[in-house]
Amino acid sequence: MQLPELTRAVPCRRYRDGFFTDIDDDVATEIRVTLDLQGVGRKTLYAAPLDPEALVLGHAALDMLGLGEIPALVDAQGLSFSLKAVPDVRPAPDPTRPGKLPAAELLALVRRFIAEPGLWDGTGCFHRAALYDPLSGDFIARAEDIGRHNCLDRLAGQGLRQGLCLPELILFLSCRVTASMMQKALRAGLRMVVSRSAVTGAALGAAKDAGVTLVGFARDAEERFTVFTDAAGWVGA
Repeated sequence: MQLPELTRAVPCRRYRDGFFTDIDDDVATEIRVTLDLQGVGRKTLYAAPLDPEALVLGHAALDMLGLGEIPALVDAQGLSFSLKAVPDVRPAPDPTRPGKLPAAELLALVRRFIAEPGLWDGTGCFHRAALYDPLSGDFIARAEDIGRHNCLDRLAGQGLRQGLCLPELILFLSCRVTASMMQKALRAGLRMVVSRSAVTGAALGAAKDAGVTLVGFARDAEERFTVFTDAAGWVGA
């Protein structure tokens, strides 16, 4: 189906330096997407009009199914999707990956992650997430959305379609890492999370319990980041 434009211009008044000005400003578009997971339930998601299939696959995987199961698409009618659970027969991830990440390389990756052109350049309304593969040296999956949780759902959905092994990759985020974001990352099996924003105490506790490396406040321009937990010793000088 034809999806609406990502943004639309609306007339409004801007106040600046003591004066009002009539302007047209861009606002982000949201669509309503529904998914019906057989034997589990029905969900309604609000998201940017981008690749709704990846969104529903990822949301079902991270929020609606247990370990040992992954979602499969049964039918799609417009923005309504029917899914079913199938056994997860993907091979076990390499326990040594994603591996060592020197400080200078981490900052360089943050720079690449942030510098990539994207939707947030126009409205300031979008979050961003990406998966980095240390073996190829590339960001192999990217997602932007109005909701930060949607970004992780989209990455998980892309991973299912592309056959990616998420535990062997590094998650980069533009947003703060809350408990709910960390729970999604853990459900995806991710072992290293790097955010340019803050980390909450509950997210840190969950990361520590799971042995996940968690880095926050990764700012390339200031050449700094904070390692909140790194039991594997992957982040080095």
